[in-house]
Amino acid sequence: MKKITVVITAIALWLTPQLVAAQQSVGPGAEANFTRQMANSIGIGTRVKVQTKAGKRMTATLMAITDEAVVVKRDSRVPEPAVEVPFADIARLQRQERGGITVGKAIGIGLAAGAGAILTLFAIAVSVSD
Repeated sequence: MKKITVVITAIALWLTPQLVAAQQSVGPGAEANFTRQMANSIGIGTRVKVQTKAGKRMTATLMAITDEAVVVKRDSRVPEPAVEVPFADIARLQRQERGGITVGKAIGIGLAAGAGAILTLFAIAVSVSD
């Protein structure tokens, strides 16, 4: 059993550098094309998260897609003009998923649970007093 484990470990260690060397990175032009294809699959009007290669992040609404850039409008308290972000500058573009629990939902759940508990205690008290 130990010999089999040693042989498998040796083969895995021998193959790992070759597998890593086989991976090829794409050029900036190809990466921009892939980002363009991904942007085209996201519908206009969808909330997206955009991160540039400079590290700037923004949550915005996708307004338009041109040949060279995406046009987004930031979601902020103060209205801002639309921003054009070139595909070559985009590090990450993803659809923002809405979901989860909000403060309002948590308050509603708490109130419903509390009301249910109080009504249950009241019903028990009424049935015991008979």
